[in-house]
Amino acid sequence: MPEGSSIPAPTSIDYIHQYLQYLLTGQKTETEDYTYGERLVDPKVKIETEPDGKKMAREMPLQCNQIEEVIKMYKTQGFGTNQAIMEIGMPSDIKLLDPPCLRIIDTRVRYGKLHFFLYFRSWDLWGGFPSNLGGLELVKQYMAEEIGVKNGEIIASSKGLHLYEYAWELAKQRTHRSELEIK
Repeated sequence: MPEGSSIPAPTSIDYIHQYLQYLLTGQKTETEDYTYGERLVDPKVKIETEPDGKKMAREMPLQCNQIEEVIKMYKTQGFGTNQAIMEIGMPSDIKLLDPPCLRIIDTRVRYGKLHFFLYFRSWDLWGGFPSNLGGLELVKQYMAEEIGVKNGEIIASSKGLHLYEYAWELAKQRTHRSELEIK
């Protein structure tokens, strides 16, 4: 936010550092179907069975820390690969009421720098965008250091960047516009 503005910042560096822990661990609460961190470092597949007519669900670990695998790939195979991509989305997400917004973190080492290419199916401009980018930037910095290259750019896209109604007044103040159209 501009210096001297009365508009509150949508995030803080302290929150981004907390969010980084969310991105680097597989921990999730009982109320969460998934976390980005779980999908990155400790992904599981949910298996549903019906032995004896009883519906049962269990999670099977895939034993694949994608962050460490991408680091290893670049260190052992070099930088010319197109395969160093980390997937958040899973086919079974189609059944979730609230599937992951972040779907893919594609990576590339080019000109001695690690770059991230992000795709969000949906993205909250006020509540998600700043914290997501801050946390993912810290992941990229960590990975670049581990790979032994410089930190590069984040190129992000979303087909559904949006602003929730609670943030409209803040958006009006930030853009110095009294009229904004809700579409």
